[in-house]
Amino acid sequence: MVSNFKLITFATSEPSMGSDVANMKCLAEKDGDEYILNGTKFWITNGGYGDYITIFATKDPSMKHRGIGAFTIPTNIEGVRLGKQIPKLGQRASNTVSVALKNVRVKKENVLAKPGRGFVLAMQTFAHTRPAIGAFAIGCARSAMEYSIDYTKKREVFGRPIEKYQAIQFKIANMYKDIEAARLLTYKAAWEADQGIDNNLSFSIAKAFASDVAMNVTTEAIQIFGGYGYLRTYPVEKLFRDAKLYQIYEGTSEIQRIVISRFIMKRYKHAMPYLGKKRDKFNQD
Repeated sequence: MVSNFKLITFATSEPSMGSDVANMKCLAEKDGDEYILNGTKFWITNGGYGDYITIFATKDPSMKHRGIGAFTIPTNIEGVRLGKQIPKLGQRASNTVSVALKNVRVKKENVLAKPGRGFVLAMQTFAHTRPAIGAFAIGCARSAMEYSIDYTKKREVFGRPIEKYQAIQFKIANMYKDIEAARLLTYKAAWEADQGIDNNLSFSIAKAFASDVAMNVTTEAIQIFGGYGYLRTYPVEKLFRDAKLYQIYEGTSEIQRIVISRFIMKRYKHAMPYLGKKRDKFNQD
């Protein structure tokens, strides 16, 4: 794989399981030193082009995260069937397929993580990929903003370009400040990943914020373009359709908010004195 260029896809999601990784049903049955895989994976990006696919499967669904393992297999071995490209609202150039596994035998050397260790591996992977999703969202938003800036200089209403109207200027200003904030949050999450720092909180903040920015900016871009923004002859309608997925894949925006709220409620350290009895103790100290 290192010496020869290969495409390797990543398969955790299933038809009935997305963000709830621990609830997967794809089975990995041990057979001597090997494993036999059975089940279906869904929403697999570039699954139709991959030379290999990393399958996350469980030895027992009732064990939740404690039963999950990871297995890297060639896509052309017996028992692997790749589905047709799934039609999507946006990001249509991204190949997305289902993967059906029927009695797929996995050799010992292809076991990436034994059952019980796969969940941690998946979470470690997301720690590096979710900042990248933030970057994707920022690029989408930036494109929409730049198209909007260009359009405001050319489109004239009531005798002058719409860039001269404060209502339009404020829209562009909001786009720019939100994109800059999303970029800095994403840089922080990526930097922490590179330094080996636990970036679980940072990547949740970056992904949730950047994906919301992409959705808001592309929506405003269509508003600036008016009726033309709704036409496929202009690029912003495509960016609008593409932006929605950033709030869904690699952990939905709701999942990211759960991560953030858990940190706030359990680990956040107060700078201000506590209210009530705790505050009294603080004052006595």
